[in-house]
Amino acid sequence: MRAIYQYLAGAFASDLLDDLVAILTGETLVANLSASCNKSSTSIESVVPSGWTLHDEAAGTNAKVIKAPLADDATRFKYVEINTNTAGAVLTKVFEDHNATTHTGSNLCYASDLVSSNQRVSTNTVGTLHIFSSARFLLLASLYSGLWGSPTNSGPSGCFERTRQCGWDTPAAGWPPFLFCNLGDLAATSNGLSAYAPRYMDRARNPLAGSSAPLYGFTGPFGSDGSNSQLSVFKMFSQLNGIDQRVPDETGGYVTPFYPITFLNYSVMPEPYGEISSHCEIWVLPQGVATNLDVLQKGGIDFICLQAASSSKTFAMRKG
Repeated sequence: MRAIYQYLAGAFASDLLDDLVAILTGETLVANLSASCNKSSTSIESVVPSGWTLHDEAAGTNAKVIKAPLADDATRFKYVEINTNTAGAVLTKVFEDHNATTHTGSNLCYASDLVSSNQRVSTNTVGTLHIFSSARFLLLASLYSGLWGSPTNSGPSGCFERTRQCGWDTPAAGWPPFLFCNLGDLAATSNGLSAYAPRYMDRARNPLAGSSAPLYGFTGPFGSDGSNSQLSVFKMFSQLNGIDQRVPDETGGYVTPFYPITFLNYSVMPEPYGEISSHCEIWVLPQGVATNLDVLQKGGIDFICLQAASSSKTFAMRKG
């Protein structure tokens, strides 16, 4: 699902919350959104279903929790609290679990509750939220008065489900295969630190959570040595920089290569924890080959380019 949601100057935080949750849980009719929505400039595409359902409609003041099933175990879920109660921000707090009776979550992904890592909004002016989701992920990218994305590193952010690459990380073992990530941090941080898991295991079989469960993003095929900085998405951008990075296709033309995003913490687990590209259909592009909101094709499917950290660094996200 992809939506372009525009809110009006003077929008209410409660309306923003209701509209975001409605869109992420399957609303496809713009006419059903609140009076704070500029309906003539709002659109919703749902070739892929939004994938989330309402879990707790009373999670707090201007806060609701939604959930989506795991790819390999439909009885277990990812939980995200959509929160518009903090002035100037929409927070997407990611939890391993959430109790809708006590309205409390467990194992919050570190940074997912920070204004600096989430999307900025202003109810004093017209603004736009680009919303993407499926049952595997949700992502928000904000824009108002020329300000794109998060306050820090100007990136989209959200919850992403990863694959399970480690042998011990099975559905039966119960480890949560998802994370909170800010794409601006992914593009701007030299060592790739850009995400946090609710909980994971280190090589000594110790569970790590909160700020002790960081994840570093890299693009597998690239890296001149074993250090994390050489594997990072940031390093890939510097290595593959320019329109000449397009590659030949089968028709005699050229296409833009799409690179997968894998997460690891090499200091505690030498093996990567998994990648998000196959589940979430989000990929890294070479630097300088696209601009924000360009449309590219991969396998006959349209992808939207989303900038992060700078106008020359973009990620490709499935359109609709």
